[in-house]
Amino acid sequence: MKIRHGAVAALVLAMLPQVAHSQAARITPVLSDTMQRSCQAETANLLTMNGGQEVVGAQPSVERQHRSLRIGRSGDARLFEQTGSGPSGDILLRFTTTANGVVSEASLSGSSIDAYVAAAPGADLATLAAALADDVPERLLLGRSFVPGDNYYPEDLRRSLINRLTSGLGLPFPVNGSIDVRYAGEVEDKGRRAWRFAGEMAMRGSGDAGGRPASIDQTTRVEVLHDAETGLVLSYRTEAETRLDLDGRPYTALRTTDAFDCDIVPVS
Repeated sequence: MKIRHGAVAALVLAMLPQVAHSQAARITPVLSDTMQRSCQAETANLLTMNGGQEVVGAQPSVERQHRSLRIGRSGDARLFEQTGSGPSGDILLRFTTTANGVVSEASLSGSSIDAYVAAAPGADLATLAAALADDVPERLLLGRSFVPGDNYYPEDLRRSLINRLTSGLGLPFPVNGSIDVRYAGEVEDKGRRAWRFAGEMAMRGSGDAGGRPASIDQTTRVEVLHDAETGLVLSYRTEAETRLDLDGRPYTALRTTDAFDCDIVPVS
């Protein structure tokens, strides 16, 4: 088959805007070590059904915190320092990562950790610190690039997080989980360019609980905005709806929200 050069050139030219658009849509985050985030956080739990009975006049229990994160460098390594302080005490998480985000040397300290250890003397703080370090949003950006539709959580972390979430429910029957949080493109937040990641986490299962049929259904909506200039989080929000059924009827219903909004400020 004969193909005319003019037709080929026209086809190439027609494709160029699409290629340029695809390249422009890809982001390769770089985390700032001269700026930090300072955040006001709020966690709320609202129990709307308990023991099969609606909770009349239910009011959420709310805890407010101040959270901050700064990131330093030591050669190719990144040094993370995340703090949280509120009515229940303070906590400091320190950890080191490689340039690609692999965690090492994670540690926890603070009055909240002291109280936790006193209540659970056998607690494995090293494992807890490593798990918390894995979940720090900025760490997820290291060594990665994204186009719209790419997963926020890499595959190995999705598996680990699902295992932790399902086992953390403490139910006597198997629970399956899924995480589908993806890069959704660039938006504007607080007058700054931001990268939006959004989606859902789901946990579902059924089986026997003390000789009675039971099931759980939990859906968590997730939205994270990263500042395009620094890579730091501008806002983070999760909203979880959890329902436990017993004998085929609603038994417990809980709504949980964890949210924080941040200012990007120079490292002091």
